[in-house]
Amino acid sequence: MTRRLGLTLAVLVSACVANGAQVVTVQDVVDYRNNVWSDTSGVWFLVPKELSDDPCNWHEDHPPWHRGSNQDWGWTHNIASRVPLDATGIVSATLTILAWDVDSDEGEDDVIFVNSRYLGSLTGVDRDWQAVTFDLPSPVLEELWRTSQLYVYMDIDQMLDPSIGYRVTLKSSTLKVKYNTTGTAPTTVPVYRFWSPVTSSHFYTIDEAERDTLIANYPGIWVFEGTAYNAMLVAGNTNACPVHRFWSPTNGGHFYTVDVAEKDWIIATYPSSVWTYEGIAFYTFVNGQQPSSAMPVYRFWSPLVSHHFYTMDETEKEYILRNYPPEVWTYEGVAWYAFLP
Repeated sequence: MTRRLGLTLAVLVSACVANGAQVVTVQDVVDYRNNVWSDTSGVWFLVPKELSDDPCNWHEDHPPWHRGSNQDWGWTHNIASRVPLDATGIVSATLTILAWDVDSDEGEDDVIFVNSRYLGSLTGVDRDWQAVTFDLPSPVLEELWRTSQLYVYMDIDQMLDPSIGYRVTLKSSTLKVKYNTTGTAPTTVPVYRFWSPVTSSHFYTIDEAERDTLIANYPGIWVFEGTAYNAMLVAGNTNACPVHRFWSPTNGGHFYTVDVAEKDWIIATYPSSVWTYEGIAFYTFVNGQQPSSAMPVYRFWSPLVSHHFYTMDETEKEYILRNYPPEVWTYEGVAWYAFLP
């Protein structure tokens, strides 16, 4: 069973600049600190003696808690949100596991797998911490480049007789990935969101002057709701596509689409008195061409108020689906992919 470790820390470091290209290192540290007793899922870690109220508890391992022989478990590193936008591939990657009381010299064999592939065994000494670093093989690097995730599985005492009772405590797992990049990553900018109780519609803009004008001059008409997500000013050397913006003086609202065919159809079908094309609002990604760090922006249509609504917020999306029938808000799927603010 997979257990997400308690605290995740991330560091992004750039180095090795040459001819504009760079090698960028992304580091993900998963630190186990959440220890819980669950009658449903089982006892995942045994409590150290100094933290136990049980006088018969003989466990004396260093906090955090530990697991005994054959109590195998796993965890996941997810770096999707931190892959450089201009990454062209992975140079190398390492996995470092810091564990307590791995008695390798006595035959304890705590075997590590990544993405179901054998990586190696932990080494260590009695009653102390020791870090072991593994180089990830090429097949794993290819999977990591494709998915931006790494699943780690620890088989405690794989070959040893479980009656011997060796046990191990994990303190941290560190994934360090070196990416080749072009050194020309495009700049992302906030997409600001407004709500109008007058027209029952939302408005989205990356233009700070436009944002400030609405806030200063139209407080009763447009309510500023903050940053919806981040997009790009230009496509750069990515596969980003322009999001086109329309204004309807008839409906009193805006419409946004990344679909060129939809844009052209509106321009060809409706006069400017119905839909006025205002140009490119910002750049995002279509399905299948988005980087691993991009997240879906969902699109709704309301036949009741004749407006579209766009959100990256999963909770907001699920709330609308759960509480409003299609005649109020019809879910139209993923509009495009953008970045978390």
